Amino acid sequence: MLSVAGIEKSFGGVRALSGASLECAPAEIVGLIGPNGAGKSTLVNVVTGFLKPDAGSISLGGQSIAGLGPQRISHAGIARTFQNLRVFRELSVRQNIEVAYVRCRQLRPQKAATVDVNGLLRDFGLTELADAPAGSLPYGTQRWMEIARALAAAPDILMLDEPAAGLNDEETDRLGQAIVGIRDRTKAGIIVIDHDLRFINNICSRLFVLDQGSLIASGEPGTVWADPKVIEVYVGPGATPSGDMSGTRH
Repeated sequence: MLSVAGIEKSFGGVRALSGASLECAPAEIVGLIGPNGAGKSTLVNVVTGFLKPDAGSISLGGQSIAGLGPQRISHAGIARTFQNLRVFRELSVRQNIEVAYVRCRQLRPQKAATVDVNGLLRDFGLTELADAPAGSLPYGTQRWMEIARALAAAPDILMLDEPAAGLNDEETDRLGQAIVGIRDRTKAGIIVIDHDLRFINNICSRLFVLDQGSLIASGEPGTVWADPKVIEVYVGPGATPSGDMSGTRH
């Protein structure tokens, strides 16, 4: 279980996070949503060690990981993708994935034994592209490779920062099916941060909603979308959403 509670983070005089909280259990897919500037990526960066929190607690499996650096967070069992793609452009697709696998084998050998690089290539439709330079791939395919690379670290928690960005509807649907399949196979907890609400609603059992750095709602999608604070953020003051915003979920 990943438990994040009361996170505070400021940059100079600007408060980016104010008591932000989040939870994710094994084999659960949760969504972290909110408008632009809500603090979603900042919270992900704090959880994964790229930023240090000013206050608050972060624990994984009951052990505190607050304030640890990215490598130690990765070793503890949290992997992530990035809002802006970070791939080794000159390395092949296989080599990109093997970078994470080799590191896992060095530091988490028991977990590494569960990783099959060829299987990841196959699962993400990358087998025929295994020897191609990563930088030559289309944007959407690089997204698939980045997720495969994160999985090569055998994470207990996988954080996906805007994985559907730049994808068309068909690609987004395929991605959603793949994420559910990852959850079913690995039993990892998965946190998805995205602006595509149809995509989020279709795969997440719980949602956490940030606005101006604070958690304003959490719970099952139907409950969250009925919350007046969420309606105000997404639809407007005094408005009532038309139709069913809760979607379906796996």
